Amino acid sequence: MKKLWLIGFVLCLALSVSGQPREALTRLVGTECLKNAAVGVSVKQVEDGIVVAEYNPQMALAPASVTKLLSTAFALKEKGKDFQYKTKIFYTGAIRNGILEGDILIEPVGDPCLESSYFKEYKFVEPLVKAIRQAGIRSVKGNIRVEMPVNREEYIPGTWVWEDISNYYGACYLPFNYRDNLYTLELRSGAAGTKTQVVRVVPKVPGMTFRNEVRASEKGKPDAWIYGGPYSNVQYIRGIMPQNRTSFKLKGAMHDPARCFVQELTDRLAISGIKVGHEKLKDGDKSELSVFTSPKLEEIVFHTNKASVNLFAEALGRLALGGRPLQEGMYELLQEVGIDTGGVTLKDACGLSPLNGVPAQVFTDLLIWADGHLGTAFIRSLPVAGTDGGLNGYYGNRAVLKNNLRAKTGSFSGVRCLSGYITTASGKHLAFTILINYYTCSSVELQQAVGLFLEELAKS
Repeated sequence: MKKLWLIGFVLCLALSVSGQPREALTRLVGTECLKNAAVGVSVKQVEDGIVVAEYNPQMALAPASVTKLLSTAFALKEKGKDFQYKTKIFYTGAIRNGILEGDILIEPVGDPCLESSYFKEYKFVEPLVKAIRQAGIRSVKGNIRVEMPVNREEYIPGTWVWEDISNYYGACYLPFNYRDNLYTLELRSGAAGTKTQVVRVVPKVPGMTFRNEVRASEKGKPDAWIYGGPYSNVQYIRGIMPQNRTSFKLKGAMHDPARCFVQELTDRLAISGIKVGHEKLKDGDKSELSVFTSPKLEEIVFHTNKASVNLFAEALGRLALGGRPLQEGMYELLQEVGIDTGGVTLKDACGLSPLNGVPAQVFTDLLIWADGHLGTAFIRSLPVAGTDGGLNGYYGNRAVLKNNLRAKTGSFSGVRCLSGYITTASGKHLAFTILINYYTCSSVELQQAVGLFLEELAKS
């Protein structure tokens, strides 16, 4: 009995809330599967920053993909919603009788949208083939070159785990990005227990060998992953897939997108009757051939948060930082908008690193600032309950949350996080953050518990 009273007393001290939100938060943190978990909650009124509810708001916790709120918000702050990347394409040497006595040269600027599946109307390869033909080029004596920086830095964060870096969500940012830095492996399975077959790889990944160890299984759900270092020429495919499938697709991270692009452009040019000779030539005069302009930053931010695209978030983090180191740069940006940086540790800009640590109140304060300074360019990028599937586990057909809950989710093993906005029945506009690490129940049970808390907030 004394133990129960003590727990209740500690909760009362920890909860700076009143009324309905207080009771709802008490129920949430008292959930059985959170008994040994690390939990941080921060709920504030957007209009005046008054605390509505909080629990360990200053505790640094792994935020997973909620980290993307930082990179997207600060990219908009630093560059504005109408910013566009501009990738320039040149040719060197001279064009004589339809023969380019030089190279096709691409100067990358970090645009993550070249031939991206998220922007199907923004093509890169076909317009480039057209520009080459319009320039009167019928043969390229030299090569197709992507001018990567001479002093290449390490672009894959050192704290990303080996299990992630070769799979689609581990596609890292580079100065030149192409097709979302992804390729697709198509596999075919036979009877249970037999080895599957790799049917095709799209696009081609030059120089890469795939060791396929995936076997067919009686289980109805696939569980297959790609393993391999980013600078290795061998990637291993391991796991299971349902038996007797004519086609199963697995997406992998393209670690050398420039090489894949050069191969694909070379093939496309050949189809158009333009041969690339691959001769080594001295650089001649450089002439501009074409400029590829990306979608506006507002649209890139939209897909970054809606679809939780790690590649885009890393690119926008770099864009916001303007060459500054990640930790130092994010500190400066947070301080510029009046947000306390205590407890903030950042190892990447997308949230894939398990060593990121951010207090809940940092995200809540960021949301309050963004509401007043970034407007719809930022807010429309957040998933909406009842519309976007990523919130379904929290929404659960709770009518009061439909189209009223806007939030960015974040998750990996043992971590579930959520940060966004809710408008209450009494008309208050709230910014909230819930960070949960090391829970012990199923993710479905946890999402239901968080959903009940959000429902009570909305009803208050």
